[in-house]
Amino acid sequence: MAISSVTPNPSTQAKDPITGLAMQKNTGKQMLGADDFMKLLTTQLTSQDPMNPMKDTEFISQMANFTSLEQMRTLSKSFESFTTDQKLASAPSYLGRQVTITDATGDTTGIVEAIKLKDGKPAIVINGKTYETKLITGISTPPPPAVPETPASNTTMSAATQP
Repeated sequence: MAISSVTPNPSTQAKDPITGLAMQKNTGKQMLGADDFMKLLTTQLTSQDPMNPMKDTEFISQMANFTSLEQMRTLSKSFESFTTDQKLASAPSYLGRQVTITDATGDTTGIVEAIKLKDGKPAIVINGKTYETKLITGISTPPPPAVPETPASNTTMSAATQP
């Protein structure tokens, strides 16, 4: 719930029991961020009763929660970066391999001709068409190319070329 001081129709909107401000439902965000936490903490500190201030342990607990939140966000970003780097590093291993792609149109099998970046993510090219690597359902070594048979020829070394 987001707190707002603007009330289009005060008779139909619920009021926050602590601040007395109108509350509006916020459907855009699903979780609190660092800015939201700091706003709540600032509001809490400015609205507290001077005769009964927040206890030190409560304040330290809230700051520890904030620190944990920031560390988790940093870890999450680092892990996303690591995952992207791993995908980019492993993409060249698909080159020359026969892969099977399963997408909305069905299964497609072919030799990976190239690797491209599509929206910052690696994608493979099969028969001139680009596919995301997450659509790969099978990888194999391509069959060896057909070697045309040549008639066996008897070549002998002449006496002048022998060591």
